[in-house]
Amino acid sequence: MEAVEQRKIIKAVRNEPVLAEVFKVPLLSVPTALLLAVCYLGFAVTTLLYLQGSVSWPLVVVTNTVFIYISFTPFHEAVHRSLSRVTWVNDILGTISAQLLLPGFNTSLYRYLHITHHQHTGETGTDPDVPFLIGSVFTRVARWAFLDVLWVRYYLGAWSTRPVAERVRFSVGVLIYISVLVIGFTSSFINEFIVAFVIPCLFARIALVYLFAYIHHPHGVEQRVNPVGATGIIETTKANHWLMLGQSRHLIHHLYPGLPWYRYAEVWSVVREKFPASLVKWGGFWGRISA
Repeated sequence: MEAVEQRKIIKAVRNEPVLAEVFKVPLLSVPTALLLAVCYLGFAVTTLLYLQGSVSWPLVVVTNTVFIYISFTPFHEAVHRSLSRVTWVNDILGTISAQLLLPGFNTSLYRYLHITHHQHTGETGTDPDVPFLIGSVFTRVARWAFLDVLWVRYYLGAWSTRPVAERVRFSVGVLIYISVLVIGFTSSFINEFIVAFVIPCLFARIALVYLFAYIHHPHGVEQRVNPVGATGIIETTKANHWLMLGQSRHLIHHLYPGLPWYRYAEVWSVVREKFPASLVKWGGFWGRISA
């Protein structure tokens, strides 16, 4: 099926009367706001207990990895303006969400990077996420862990095309990020900093890129050519659906980026009836969807 025909169906589903309420952005997305509260409260409590000597270092690494992993979803939702239909509330909550994963980053800055990924999914040299899909296992995992380096390099490559205000926010964000690392690594709490934040942050990034990007996007398939085939669906069980915070149906996110993560199932039930089964790519929790 040609891209034009696919887009007609995508648009038709978006205009389905039965989905009118589903596509509305809430005043405040309660499930997503709860995730934000849980990840910060959990991170704070676990870290405090660790500093008091009440929990072991392996436990704090595992729990803080989970909380940092969770924090990406409110950030991601805010980037797509689906956390709240009140713009300033949406962007402030998104920026707060970002601080566990990417200290100093803000909603509008990541919005540029991530929307570029959506507009150019699979296009080498244009899609900032393509480097996550290629290279040896070691190279890929290193890129996942240090995604901040890749994204900063990408942004610097587009520096002259970006608005001045955004460049200022970017510069301030990088300064804050570097300051956090310098303070952490030079303080008398360096071991605690590494155990409670640095290692969990790296593990959370690896998990995020693997589960939210790598297994869903077959390398070499461009969304502009094949809107449906550029992103897949992971076989959904209740366990991996919640583990991936709705992203097992990542295809729905790419077809309708502003749709809140907990509403994917309702839209998928309509989409799967509209597209030929052969067009939808399916994959498993382990391994990557093939082109």
